[in-house]
Amino acid sequence: MSSNDPYLVTGAGKDVQPRLEIRKLILKDKQFTLFVLAWNEIRKPDYKPPAARYGEQAGIHGVPYKPWLGDPKGRPKEGDRTFTGYCNHMSILFPTWHRPSVMLLEQSIWEAATKKAQKYAKDHPTEASEWLDAANKLRFPYWDWTDPGDDSKFPKVFREPKVKLRVPKGAVEEHPNPLYTYNLGSPLPEGFHDRDRLEFDPENEPPFNIPSAYFGRWKRTYRWPTHVKDNPTEQIDKLDSFLNKRPDSQGTPSQGSWTDLKKQVSALFVYPRNLDESDGVYAWDKFSNTRAMSHPTEGDWRNPGNTHYWDIAKQLKVAGSIEQPHNLIHLLVGGLGHMMDNDYASFDPIFFLHHCNVDRILALWEQAYPNYFMGNDGYKDKNDAKQQFKQISGKFGWKDAPKKNPNDPWESIVSITDLKRDTPLTPFRKADGSYWTSDDTRWGSKVPKNYTYEGIHVAEKILDPLRPTTGFAMNLSFAPAQAALGDTIGDTELSATQSTPAIPPAEKTRGSLQKLFGFNPVPARQHAYEILGESRRLIYPDIRKPSFEGYDPIYDFRLWVLRIRVDPYMLGHSYLVNISHNVLDVTGQNVFSGPIGSIAVLTRSKETKCGACQGRRDEEVKSVYNIMIHHKTIAQMAVHSSEMNVVELLQKSLSAEIALSGDIAIANTPTTLPENAKPIPEEFIPEITLHSAALQALYDGSDCDRTKAQDHAPLTPCETYDWQFHGDLFPAQSWVAV
Repeated sequence: MSSNDPYLVTGAGKDVQPRLEIRKLILKDKQFTLFVLAWNEIRKPDYKPPAARYGEQAGIHGVPYKPWLGDPKGRPKEGDRTFTGYCNHMSILFPTWHRPSVMLLEQSIWEAATKKAQKYAKDHPTEASEWLDAANKLRFPYWDWTDPGDDSKFPKVFREPKVKLRVPKGAVEEHPNPLYTYNLGSPLPEGFHDRDRLEFDPENEPPFNIPSAYFGRWKRTYRWPTHVKDNPTEQIDKLDSFLNKRPDSQGTPSQGSWTDLKKQVSALFVYPRNLDESDGVYAWDKFSNTRAMSHPTEGDWRNPGNTHYWDIAKQLKVAGSIEQPHNLIHLLVGGLGHMMDNDYASFDPIFFLHHCNVDRILALWEQAYPNYFMGNDGYKDKNDAKQQFKQISGKFGWKDAPKKNPNDPWESIVSITDLKRDTPLTPFRKADGSYWTSDDTRWGSKVPKNYTYEGIHVAEKILDPLRPTTGFAMNLSFAPAQAALGDTIGDTELSATQSTPAIPPAEKTRGSLQKLFGFNPVPARQHAYEILGESRRLIYPDIRKPSFEGYDPIYDFRLWVLRIRVDPYMLGHSYLVNISHNVLDVTGQNVFSGPIGSIAVLTRSKETKCGACQGRRDEEVKSVYNIMIHHKTIAQMAVHSSEMNVVELLQKSLSAEIALSGDIAIANTPTTLPENAKPIPEEFIPEITLHSAALQALYDGSDCDRTKAQDHAPLTPCETYDWQFHGDLFPAQSWVAV
């Protein structure tokens, strides 16, 4: 191809093959050999075509802020404003834009792997069919970060600089491990600069900056590097400690990040099933990103209305976003390394395995909610006025604002783009030369993608650990990527005596996915009974609204959720908000402490050239996250404190912390304020509120007494109703700098 031809993203190979989890791909010797050799091959600076080089593709996501070579016709013309990138974070395009992004790398690796297999076949004819078949089946792997594996540690394959590969004739060769790191070259790519972090001084003067990450000096990508300028050491033991925390003093496994991640994914499958397709745009907006432009602001929630808009908003208020666990992985894996900053993250190879798993979760969600999507007509706001989803690109102000520096190209134009299902997902062009659109990326679209994911077996003990052995299980099989959504999303294995009504396939899938990712309220309640003992029960607010017709309430249970609203740009640095509990016993002597959950804000520096980021900063956009509080944790807190009223228990026992990735605490809410407490500016304080809901499930036909607490988990998914607001937590005066 010439330099004027686009590098079309058409998918790897000519047929549909499954993407494998990385720990499974390793077990397929020939595929893994070709995968490693091919990825190393496309890293070479002279690999052709240039658009297929890994370094060029990594640069699409952030620095060096140059148009990708694979889209020459899309480059700015001479005299156009400074190129400001392709960012689609905090946007309804976030999941769909990243789909062709992963397909691009998958295709480049497949092409290089096919060439290698053809050479092996030519040199070793007796093994030709095996190597060619391995190349044909090779697709890009994903890292399932909801599965801790056997040792609950960061997978070994990401830790080792070298890997041993089986090549023809059974020989073994050692090669650089492309999953370990990426050598950035010398000089570093344009745009790599050290990152600063904020520090608060004792006199409460304006915060000042100190260096935190030496991206302008480090010669390769790092995960959890020590804070030194040259040749830092990777502290993978710290990463392990976050992923797999030790049991607490009572021997109970703590809510470490493996659990937190799984819990955040389970929240993606608690969306209601009954929204009209026209209202599905609100569900997609909430699911796809942490901004949720179509939903009420925090100020609006102070005085909610009773219109149809508000009815939908209330149902979706604390539903999960796929961008939330996505962000958390970036910060957990990165520490102060490259993954924690969107300008540099895609140069770390694990970025693409992470996003491949995000794509897999998206595929599951699409099949559980096939009618919820962004549409082309925008949405109606609280005043019933038609609005369009928008992306604003700029830096120092709006288009009609006075220019602070007429010579600064950043200030020449502020563009506003409408975001729709047919908005071009630049810079990715499909086979006919036109840009991919979100419509094209959908699992059920007719545009070939040439990949799928392996089916998931959901065992009976996951579906219902309380029920005696029945033979009931679920096999979740992905519909072909070009099939209509919902055609073949699940098969049910039932014993001959099992009696169930005709549950819609999407509902069976949704119920199984909730439980697969750990959201199973009835067993959680029964376990809490064991913790509480026979004489104690948790006290909940009175239910104000009845369950829906045809649904059974989940008796004696409420879902407790923390809603966290933050300014993603306040620190000019990616950061976390960590929520913990500190419960005193009745003597006031012993404290039961532990984590509740964390949310991660993934961002770029204040100086970034990302036009979309600067536009959102100008617009003062906020992002919203949710943390579900584990029912078992509530029961343990209640037993330790003897406080059974859950609202009062949580209001007096929770604490919060703001920390940069890399475990650098910035501020917290101590139980007792120290004498030399340093307050932090109010604009840095997250808004954290407490909410709860009752749960219900569509009657599944089981033979049980429907008027009292269930002794088994429903086969149908749980949904929320009777949402209640329980107040603001952590007022400004409770926060201090650390």
